[in-house]
Amino acid sequence: MMGASLPPPPPPPVRVRCDTSAELERAFPHTTSIIHRGGWTASEHAELNGWLRQFDDVRSGEFNGIRRFYFTCPEQAAKLCEHALELRLHRLKAHCTRGGTREEVALEWERMAAEREEILAWGRLTGMTRLVVAHYRAERHVGTYSYTAHFNAAKLIEKAHPTIADPRNYAGVMIEWAEREHRAWFWRCCRGLHHL
Repeated sequence: MMGASLPPPPPPPVRVRCDTSAELERAFPHTTSIIHRGGWTASEHAELNGWLRQFDDVRSGEFNGIRRFYFTCPEQAAKLCEHALELRLHRLKAHCTRGGTREEVALEWERMAAEREEILAWGRLTGMTRLVVAHYRAERHVGTYSYTAHFNAAKLIEKAHPTIADPRNYAGVMIEWAEREHRAWFWRCCRGLHHL
């Protein structure tokens, strides 16, 4: 038919800007966490990225061996949680490319929760929480990337307490706790509104 025009394409989804972790959680309140201590294969990355395209806007970030995906709807987060278990995307050991089973993943989350409480108690007792968090914040204030600031904060634990087997995990637990519990104070002096 001559002269008929096609309807205009739908507008692209509006990408919400989130400069702080508080803004991120307000805009994307539903989270899926995946244990990510080992790498994904190229095909796993490609499959996951393709799978995530079904959602208009998803955010993700990684800190201390946990990869987090942020969604606007609880159904989206639940779908990824199931998908990650089904495809065995949880990497429970460093440098491992074999994913954990549902049972192994459940046990690891329980172990990590108990370990987190032990680390926080140890940090309060030794005074390391204050030192680690202050060091991390100071480095982020001058523009250091999170990965490097985290690594350098872990060196404080390694130097003061050489018997700690995984100082990077200890530092990460303390940093995450401080960011979650004292968010406004935590980011008050950071340049460029960096976030974890």
